[in-house]
Amino acid sequence: MLSAQDYSLVSKNTPLISNLDMLENIALIKEVHEHMPTQKAQEEAKTFLEKIGLENIGLNRLNQCNSYEVFCVALIRALMTKEMNVIIVSPFHLIDNLRDIETVISTIRKLEIKKNILILDTLSNEIHYKGSSCNIVK
Repeated sequence: MLSAQDYSLVSKNTPLISNLDMLENIALIKEVHEHMPTQKAQEEAKTFLEKIGLENIGLNRLNQCNSYEVFCVALIRALMTKEMNVIIVSPFHLIDNLRDIETVISTIRKLEIKKNILILDTLSNEIHYKGSSCNIVK
């Protein structure tokens, strides 16, 4: 059983900060929790965005990004924490028009992280996981 200190969360309950741009949203974790200088934290954030081809959204605000871009920024923000476990809650409710979980899995692979990723979803979305590398467990 994981305690609240063991994981970072990507969910509707952990939104991005609307008055910050995407780089600031990601870098804030390192700046606050590790006292990393802003420029260094933002460079690390930009490196993650480049890995998934989203470096162009770094200076965008929340309202300038689509749901997939917002999800990716929230995921990277969670990866910037010290916790080794990242829990993604209901990705089909976070990303508009997400057709299958492979899009999320592909993004995670491109980020080349060494953390445990757990995707939690409801059985009502089970059809989206059939035949994929990420099965829904009952």
